[in-house]
Amino acid sequence: MPATTTFEIHPAIGVARAGNSPDLFVGPEPGMPAPPKYRDAGGALLRQAARFRIFRCTRAADGTLRSATEVTTDQAHIEWTVHLANRKGASPEFPPAPSKAPLAGGRVRNAGHANRAELVIDPGPRTLTGPGAGAAFDTGSFLGTTVPLGETRTDAGGRLVVVGGFGASGSSPRGVAAPITHFANNDNWFDDMSDGPVTATVRMGTARRAVKAKPAWVIVAPPDFAPAITNFVTLYDVAFQAAVTRGWRAVPDPVSFTRHVQPMLQRAVGYQWVLELGRRGHGPSSGFGDFASRWASLADPSPGAAAGRQFVLGVLRDPAQPLDDADPDLGMMPRLHHTDYATNPNHVLRPTAVQYEVLRRWAAGQFVNDLDHPPADVELLPDALDRVSLQACSGGPFFPGIEVGAVMADPATYSEPFRVDAGAHQPGELTAGNAVPWQADFLACSVDAQAQLGWWPAQRPYQVFPTPAAASSVFWDRGVSGYRGMVSQWHELGVVVEARRRDGTAVFVESERRRLT
Repeated sequence: MPATTTFEIHPAIGVARAGNSPDLFVGPEPGMPAPPKYRDAGGALLRQAARFRIFRCTRAADGTLRSATEVTTDQAHIEWTVHLANRKGASPEFPPAPSKAPLAGGRVRNAGHANRAELVIDPGPRTLTGPGAGAAFDTGSFLGTTVPLGETRTDAGGRLVVVGGFGASGSSPRGVAAPITHFANNDNWFDDMSDGPVTATVRMGTARRAVKAKPAWVIVAPPDFAPAITNFVTLYDVAFQAAVTRGWRAVPDPVSFTRHVQPMLQRAVGYQWVLELGRRGHGPSSGFGDFASRWASLADPSPGAAAGRQFVLGVLRDPAQPLDDADPDLGMMPRLHHTDYATNPNHVLRPTAVQYEVLRRWAAGQFVNDLDHPPADVELLPDALDRVSLQACSGGPFFPGIEVGAVMADPATYSEPFRVDAGAHQPGELTAGNAVPWQADFLACSVDAQAQLGWWPAQRPYQVFPTPAAASSVFWDRGVSGYRGMVSQWHELGVVVEARRRDGTAVFVESERRRLT
């Protein structure tokens, strides 16, 4: 089969994040530095915008990207359409039935409201043409209360920028203090998280024939309060696994230490800055788990170094093995809950099958030691945009999820690698199962002290270091008073960023924390 050339939108899945500031920053994108500050001049938390571009892509018969050229308004007439919606209030309660846990029993949220359409915040699609255009998603409502979901605009080159809401949550009708009693299901509550398709029509050349680009999807999520810390399992890992399951991608071969193994181990090390459990397992003086002090031996494929590699593999859960809750995963990593918490609460989050196979080959010595000579980066920009966008998101546990739910682990969700099947999903469907209001789960999903397992510390820190010189950590959400406190105080919490101690050592510390009121 010959190569094919099509117009494609990238990132295939873009992620915007809430903030209470009218200002924004774009990211993350390949090679783009983090913003110098995460707050505006008045102290409000910046919103993170997702930027979409159109590329003319040539792919081989196996789907591999061979060449890509960005298309801007200098070469073409571009018409964008975005459709954001929030379906949380009309979705099933979480966790869905069947479940052994008596948390939901298969009921729906707001079961007393017969008109389910009144529970869906759907302002409809917005279409933009040419550079400098803009539109707001400000006409959707929840039980008669208008709930803005953000806005969209085009830049000077005709690229699309989608900005989500302000993280606002409330109960309807206004003035009625509806209770918050559950981490995920709270009737009469709404928030301004959302998701939906991004489509584009391109007209090039003298004929100006309209060609539809491959569509993308945008997810509007809560803030990432530790943007420099990466999840052990990212949403990119989950989507890549789905692509392998569908036969669109394969396990990397050969396995490179610097490209495939070291980044996973580095993620485990990073948890030490947002979770004391991570510091005990991977911080200085933690024993073999202090991977950062032993890269040379971990990159050694010789039989003499095999014991260390096998040890690391042994503290990971094999995703192919059945769960046995009578045998909790004590001493295993990462110290995060398994997605199936309702029926198997004592197990750690497992890597994807692809991640585990990469580490299995590494443990067996079947990898390339390129620590001293990392391979050249040959990734083309569209692929890099897809990867960077999703690597900044959590790939689990999906209970129910922080950016998006377990639907992303279902291979049927996608029409091709990393691209949501826009013909099979409604706007708002991918985030519909997440907590409402989002702040309830944000407060509740910190750390299970009894099981010694956390949830999403790379987005929602648990313990942080307040200064570079601090010898001990403090609770990140200190000063927040219950569910309603998180609803009103979330934007005052600190952001974990890289800093330097006096001796030049790199550390990650809490910054820009406001006085909680």
